[in-house]
Amino acid sequence: MQRKRVRLWLRIIAVSAVIGALYGTFLGVHFGLTGVGTRSLMAAFGVLHGVLIGGGISGIEIFLPGVVALRRVLDVPLLALVGLKTLAYGGIVIAVHASAPGPRLLLVLLDRTVRLEEVTGPAPTLTVGLALGAALIFVLTMQFGQLLGFRTARDLFLGRYRRPRRERRFFLFVDVVGSTAVAERLGPLKAHRFLSTVFDAAAEPIAASRGEVYQYVGDEIVVTWTESDGVGGEPGQARPLRCFFDMESSLCARAEEFRTLFGTEPQLRAALHLGDVIAGEVGVWRRAIVFHGDVMNTTSRLEQATRETGQRFIASAEALRALGSITGFASRDLGTLALRGRKEPIHAYSIER
Repeated sequence: MQRKRVRLWLRIIAVSAVIGALYGTFLGVHFGLTGVGTRSLMAAFGVLHGVLIGGGISGIEIFLPGVVALRRVLDVPLLALVGLKTLAYGGIVIAVHASAPGPRLLLVLLDRTVRLEEVTGPAPTLTVGLALGAALIFVLTMQFGQLLGFRTARDLFLGRYRRPRRERRFFLFVDVVGSTAVAERLGPLKAHRFLSTVFDAAAEPIAASRGEVYQYVGDEIVVTWTESDGVGGEPGQARPLRCFFDMESSLCARAEEFRTLFGTEPQLRAALHLGDVIAGEVGVWRRAIVFHGDVMNTTSRLEQATRETGQRFIASAEALRALGSITGFASRDLGTLALRGRKEPIHAYSIER
């Protein structure tokens, strides 16, 4: 997981460097610099500033939420979190901007035709205001994306599902084993914290597998992928299968934390199915993207079948056919299962790492 974080961070830094180079070149043109060397120097300074700003802000977003010791610090009301992040990110931008006089002076020394006042940036007050404004917009965008899910937020903004459309999707229903007994023992407030911590531990494996959390239903997480995203770009990726077992690994890594806080270690069971759904927007005051189709009911019934058959993870034959090669996993044929509320039985397999 840490490697994926680092790769994402490096990609963002690379993009920030490109944006910085373009911005630096633009400033060179804006200041009327004609020399190739001076324009190149402005582009180089832009790259440096882009790397520092993009690397600093993305580093906070990518690495800090994964630090267990900082989770309580970040667990503050939304308004306070927005304010803290805005100040932090604005501070990064201002600190980087404060280093600008040095490069501007060097530019003047290298090109005698350039006067210092020609390459002087905006007034400090304006710079601070712009930096904090940009940071606030970034923070609000990030928080909005986290509340709705980034893909859902994107699709709502773009109106992708304004008109209902048919899609072929994987659905993974993940249930927390024995949560009812845990709730009786811990009480409602602590049981909520228990499930919240479980969902927190599951979040990174879901994101790493490019899954989308469709909804939380009691003690259950419903994760979905389009067929192409679930299969992955390379043979054997089988992202929905890896997602479940990575969720288990994440919980195992935090076993001591669960024992200390809740006196138990959570266990999971799950079911995976693939089928056609109709996806579309619903609601007036609160818009949401919903999926309708038999695949949802069938996956739910398969998850119930894990209890009846004593299996941890059941996948339909249809889902496995679509995934193709599943290197690193073992499947055992369960035959056809008669599911409650469904006329036709369904061919299913038990999956193990």
